[in-house]
Parts: sequence; C-alpha cells; structure tokens
Amino acid sequence: MKFFDAHVHFFHQCSIDEIRNKLGSMERNGFGGMDVLAIAEFPPALDTVVKMVPGEYHRHVTLETLENQKNPFPLLNPPCPVTIVPFLDARFIGEDMEQKVKMYSQKGFKGLKLLYVPEEDQVLRIGGMEKAFKRTQKESENITSRLIDGASLQGMPVLIHVDLRRYGPFIEEMLRSHPDTNFNLPHFGFSRRAISSLLERYPNCYTDLSSMVPFMEEDAASYKNFIQRYQDKVLFGSDALIDQPEQIHALSRSVTRILGDEGISHKVMNRNYNVFHAQRSKV
Repeated sequence: MKFFDAHVHFFHQCSIDEIRNKLGSMERNGFGGMDVLAIAEFPPALDTVVKMVPGEYHRHVTLETLENQKNPFPLLNPPCPVTIVPFLDARFIGEDMEQKVKMYSQKGFKGLKLLYVPEEDQVLRIGGMEKAFKRTQKESENITSRLIDGASLQGMPVLIHVDLRRYGPFIEEMLRSHPDTNFNLPHFGFSRRAISSLLERYPNCYTDLSSMVPFMEEDAASYKNFIQRYQDKVLFGSDALIDQPEQIHALSRSVTRILGDEGISHKVMNRNYNVFHAQRSKV
C-alpha cells in the first residue's frame, strides 16, 4: 500500500540532492508523496520568527534553514521520486493577503498553511500573533480570513494549526464560509470532542494525526475508536522535517500497527489524502 503524509515541514540543512536520494529510498518502501509546508517569506528579526514557531522546533530556526524555505521547487525538478504538493506557509504574511496568495499560487504553491495562534500558547511555547506582530485578536482574525479568502479563490486547500478549544467559533465560520475549500485541522484540533462536531457537520473539514502518535500509543483503544468513527476524514501526518524522512516511515508503521485494520489504514494512509486533494483538479 502506498502511503501519503499530509504534514511535512520544509526545514532542511542538507542539499536538495540528498533529500531526493532519501525520498527515493522511501519510495521503494511504499511512500507515495506528501504536503510540504514552506515559509516563502519571513521577517528579518529571528526573534519575531521564533515567537511564531513551536518551542520544539526553535533549534531548527536559523538564517540558513529559513533561506532554504523560500523555494521548494528545485526538489520537484527534475521529477522527484514521490509526489510533492507545496503549501505556502503564510504565518508571516500580514499585508496584501489576497494578492500575495495569488502570486505564490502562480509560482506553483498548491495549498495554504496557516498557524492561527492569536494569543500565547504556553504549552507549545508559541508566543503568538499578539506578541510577534502587536496585533489584536480581531486583527488576527481579519488577516487570517483574508488569507483563506485568497486560497479559496485560487482553489488551494488550507491546513490551519488551531486550538479548537480556544478558537473553535472562528474556524467554524471559515468552514461555513468556504464550503468548496477543503480544510485540514491538524493534531485533531487539540480536542477530539471539539473536532468531532466539525467533522460531522462540514464535508470540507478533515484532520491529521501529526504529533498524536505518542498519545495513541498510551491510549490505543480510545484513539482507534475515534479514527474508526471518522475514518473518511482522518489523514496521516508526521509533522516531520523534509530532511528526516525516516521519521515519516517509522510513524507510518506505528499508526498502521495501532489501527490494526487494513481497510481503515488504507483510508488514513492513502485514500483520504487523495480525496482531500481532489479539489485541486476541479479548479
């Protein structure tokens, strides 16, 4: 069975050729492709950048890795061994939102990635938009909604990191306002209870299980029941870095083992990813 990863970050310190070789080995082990999240523009101050990156990744934030983020397209040409869907990580875009999304779409980005953290998240150690950009929550809502408007106009699916326990009403408004745009709310939206309602009510709402495997290992039965219930809406995601594909392979094996059901595994690892991206072929 081919498997696909809906959540990979384009942080890397090795060469594109090295990444391509690693992905070639992955392809021989059944890897079909991934959504690659690349930060195409960012502020000059590293301190500002770090405020909008989870603490776990702070050690990866250097001028070199940020510069490497700007252009993921050399990885695609010559043809990459696996399918790559480049997502524009727009967490630092705060002006000319619709025009910039259109510009990046024309450059070849096929999806939009957002980190919606208007206030500090002490658990994930994210300073948030208020600290990074001196924005009010209302201003952050406006900028985020306009970025989503731009993605919708370009037929781009949206991956938006958000804690539904805090910002569920805003995200529900986005789902309702953009019924033809597929949304991936990763990490189960940080609340299986909160995301359950959205998965049931909105056909364009999906989630991925990135960063959830340790929790799944601790409470396999509960998470397996959740995924079984929403087996048409859950995507496999690793939250791995592009230059560490071995993590993707290891996590995929863990998820398949925990699920223990070939049919559900096929949906989570393959079918749902392709259904989620089918939107792009209609535009």
